[in-house]
Amino acid sequence: MNFIFYILLFSLFPFIVQSQIKLEKITPELSNLWGIDIIDKDEILVTQRSGNLYKLNVFNKNILKIEGAPKVYNSGQGGLLDIAFEKENDVNRVYLCFSKVIANNKTSTAIHSYDLKNDKLTNEKVMFISNKISSSGRHFGCRLAIKNEFIFATLGDRGAREDSQNSKNHSGSIIKILKNGNNYNNKAFTNSLPEIYSLGHRNPQGLSFDLTKNILWAHEHGPQGGDELNIVLKGKNYGWPKVTFGKEYGSGKKIGIATTLPGYEDPKYVWVPSIAPSGMIFYGGDMFPEFRDKIILGSLKYKRLHILSLQDNIVVNEQIFLENKIGRIRDIEEISDGSLIIINDEYDGGVYRLFK
Repeated sequence: MNFIFYILLFSLFPFIVQSQIKLEKITPELSNLWGIDIIDKDEILVTQRSGNLYKLNVFNKNILKIEGAPKVYNSGQGGLLDIAFEKENDVNRVYLCFSKVIANNKTSTAIHSYDLKNDKLTNEKVMFISNKISSSGRHFGCRLAIKNEFIFATLGDRGAREDSQNSKNHSGSIIKILKNGNNYNNKAFTNSLPEIYSLGHRNPQGLSFDLTKNILWAHEHGPQGGDELNIVLKGKNYGWPKVTFGKEYGSGKKIGIATTLPGYEDPKYVWVPSIAPSGMIFYGGDMFPEFRDKIILGSLKYKRLHILSLQDNIVVNEQIFLENKIGRIRDIEEISDGSLIIINDEYDGGVYRLFK
């Protein structure tokens, strides 16, 4: 059943003028939603970790299942994860990142492309398959971002942390590949795999270009503490597991050798304790001028949004918003009218719209 919360902004978000906003659940209960992208001013696509893909009209709330989604490994943190959508020469193109069954219950992180026509995925093309094949259900990463002719994607370490420092292993990296599926060599590291763009990541769950489309930002889960926000640069090493603010679960024992070290990139921001950051955007709309040019990201652990203000690419202020109003926030997008579409990944989850 749809419902609307009316929230007094001044009581939750100190710098916002005294007014009301609305938080509306616009779908029935849908379990374990994971990724969103925008089709047009009315419609969005939403992935469900179990393997379903939905098209949703945000305003009339019509929802239907898209046919032709790939078979996925739906276990642990694996499944149908992120989605990116583009219209190219009147062709609706969909890119999906998911955990792909390889053999004997072992999986790899994969990216496939499709044409979306008549509410069905067709013309499937394999864009990328990670060379890390594992039975682990952990740390797939799998966020996507598009710039020009390239797709950028995050790949988690699959629970094998030392792989993140191995340039011959895709795990624990951010990759850059061509949208047309042709081979491309980033030449980011000496003798590295061609797709690798950066190294030393644990489990990046947020990936977004700034509003100018010039700077790529990512955040990733630390273990016990040490979630990081980074600017992603070609050929840079972000440290995991050698350089980290994180500690071992339970014992709190130190991981690695330092929190900063020459030759490794320092994060732009660190969360200790961990917030378990999820999808993020740079807000550029008019509906919420108080959010403009800020980073908005979700927290799975604390079930809220974090609003980050930047100055010269440094976080100068952090505000908390919507705490315990939605549940475990997994992804967020801005639609054309400036309202925000938010999903949670709980069993009684769904799609929400935040608007004035």
